[in-house]
Amino acid sequence: MKFDVIVLGAGASGLSCARELTGAGKRVCVIEGRDRIGGRIDTRRITGVGVPIELGAEFIHGESETTFGIVDAAALVAYQLPDDHWWSRDGKLTAIRDFWGEMAKVRAPISRLGDDISFDEYLRSRRGLSPRLRQMAWNFVEGYHAAHADRMSAKILETTDQEQSGENKQFRIADGYDALIRWLAAGLHPANAELRLGTTATHVAWSKGEVAVNDTFRARSLVITIPIGVWKSGTIRFDPALSDKERIVAKLESGHVVKIVFRFREPFWDRDKNFIHTNDRLMPTWWTTAPLRAPILTGWAGGHAADALLAESESSRIDRALDAMSAAFAVKRRRIDDLLTAAYTHDWQADPFSRCAYSYALVGGSTAHRALGRPIDGTLYFAGEATSSDETGTVSGAIGSGRRAAKEILDTK
Repeated sequence: MKFDVIVLGAGASGLSCARELTGAGKRVCVIEGRDRIGGRIDTRRITGVGVPIELGAEFIHGESETTFGIVDAAALVAYQLPDDHWWSRDGKLTAIRDFWGEMAKVRAPISRLGDDISFDEYLRSRRGLSPRLRQMAWNFVEGYHAAHADRMSAKILETTDQEQSGENKQFRIADGYDALIRWLAAGLHPANAELRLGTTATHVAWSKGEVAVNDTFRARSLVITIPIGVWKSGTIRFDPALSDKERIVAKLESGHVVKIVFRFREPFWDRDKNFIHTNDRLMPTWWTTAPLRAPILTGWAGGHAADALLAESESSRIDRALDAMSAAFAVKRRRIDDLLTAAYTHDWQADPFSRCAYSYALVGGSTAHRALGRPIDGTLYFAGEATSSDETGTVSGAIGSGRRAAKEILDTK
């Protein structure tokens, strides 16, 4: 059967694109390698745990209408997180006043750079920063952006007006992020949509106005929403090759993250403290479920810290994270072990359908995200967080890019 459009990927980007297209009367086939929808959103509901466990995306960053339009339309409940940040040194916690404002001040002079340099080089050029602020800025880039600070473009980290004002609201969806995914999927027009789960795309043959995936699925157009890690793996062969896109992809990198969600019989931490930052080499960031009360603590490592953990087995990662937790909260490891009931994690880097957490721009690649999103010959279209120029690495960026691709198709057909 021939379709109007094939969409590669049933994550937030692919589903938002397919929803727009099927609603406009286009016949769409969504091809997904996993046996589930959602992509890098992976919500787990565990018996006896009162809150959803998010192994992938967890937060809504800011009050983007892209995401909150869905939250409102689907009658979902989103709650704001307390924006308190603490620095742990030798187990002693001190408040970080205006965390986001401090990060914005560190980055503000980036706008005056001539040639692009790495954030690490930029940070070393900043005189007068306290050791703690310098460490927090490094951790911010490596963790928040899942990046290697010595490779990431400094120019792409120029502060936004919102960040300069010190505002960076964050929210969670009470019923889990997959509630948003289910709403997107439920909106696919049943007469116009076909969803193929467990189907791995390996070969794309194309010419202007004609596309064939795996010599089986055929359409006039193709929307590619694959993560940057899959791009770089070369597991999908394009014929003819997408040489221009390959050069753009070379300016982007696969961000690495280790996220471990720990469940305890009861909390041993101060419920009034939410985000904990440390200078630990392997697991420098922790957060709670605040403002909800649950015995759940999440550890997060990105960049070089994630690489070091990923070099070890999963059990070793958990063990090292528990050591870091003990130091951060000044609680003996024996007590932590006695209270621990479970640990949940997913290796997104080893996952064949992601091969990364999310993308970041290398030095000289500050315009690469936008360039990756440009269509080819009115036939190949590109979406996904790696094609978002202003919301890279976010669910909002993924949804917005999917809608953009749908509009590009509808405007040209």
